[in-house]
Amino acid sequence: MVTPDRWGEMKLCWDAGDRRWALHISHHLPADGLTDAHVGDDLCARTRVVTVAIDEGIINPMTLAARTPDGAYEVSVINGRTARAIKRERNKKHAQLQSKLSRCREGSGRHRRLMAAKGKLASRTKRRLRDFNHQVTAKADRFVRQVTAQHEEAAPDGMRVVVRLVVGDVRGIERDTAKKRRASRSTRQQLSQWERGTQERQLAYKTGLKVRHVSEVNSSQTCPYCLTRRKTRGRRYACVNENCALVLHRDAVGGVNIHTLAVNDGTFVPVAPGAMIRVKYLRAAPRWSPDQRERHGRHQKARKRAGRDDRPEARSSARNRATRDGVSADPGVAVVPPRRDTKSRQQGVATPPGADRAYARTG
Repeated sequence: MVTPDRWGEMKLCWDAGDRRWALHISHHLPADGLTDAHVGDDLCARTRVVTVAIDEGIINPMTLAARTPDGAYEVSVINGRTARAIKRERNKKHAQLQSKLSRCREGSGRHRRLMAAKGKLASRTKRRLRDFNHQVTAKADRFVRQVTAQHEEAAPDGMRVVVRLVVGDVRGIERDTAKKRRASRSTRQQLSQWERGTQERQLAYKTGLKVRHVSEVNSSQTCPYCLTRRKTRGRRYACVNENCALVLHRDAVGGVNIHTLAVNDGTFVPVAPGAMIRVKYLRAAPRWSPDQRERHGRHQKARKRAGRDDRPEARSSARNRATRDGVSADPGVAVVPPRRDTKSRQQGVATPPGADRAYARTG
């Protein structure tokens, strides 16, 4: 609850997509931001700087990498395929509506209905993407705070812990892609609809930190251990150096290298051979995993084998249905009522012999 003493500016805004009014009230939040590592501060020996590097992408919006107090690298890859599906659905439906609009007269009833459908589609997509961006930045904020808490626990008494948030610089990557033919048509569309700036602003607001940019050239092509460079395709990076033979997620390699560039003033420095890289994959929006989907499918098939009755008490279990019908059955055996031919019964056709017989199935 936000009490009125914390209210700020109020605005009554009109949403053209939803065609409704909304009252926006800004309010003050308690100061829960992290301590930023400012350039002008005196970073003496009693201050520990925690650097969190972020590799941004379209498939995986944010890949965060940071060093833990034990010297290992903690990497969190946040998946963003949900946003790609949302945008793809929006683009396809928008193209269909635009094609229909080109064949009708402006101001007609059909034209008004199609325009209303376009507005509803845009509003729905906006809400879904806004929720997705908050899901991504909330998980990124949680990662930053967890790493900071680990360093605060491991730091000796009297040591001050400050945080520095560094992002790979991809600003302007979508410019002049059509003229210079640096990307295909579908890739140019994805780059133009990339919501990288919105996610950066939301993360800076939630953490209270300033976002700094560092060049990420060759960060996803360089092995963090031996600095061997290789151009990769797909999400899997495999080092070609026989003595190294590192196999890691491509975005995790980029996050670790961006962290190295941020710590060493833009210079690639090999990671210590004994340093571990722990990678964790997160979905931005909660979805079923493949195992959950498979178990759900088996559950639905078991319910289907138990019987064809659509009543709620019949869907619970086969044993309950047998008890309800008043038929005594052994444990694990259900008496399933026959499936009558409704069409034949309506037409007066005689029921085939044996159709009224009950079938026993094992549970």
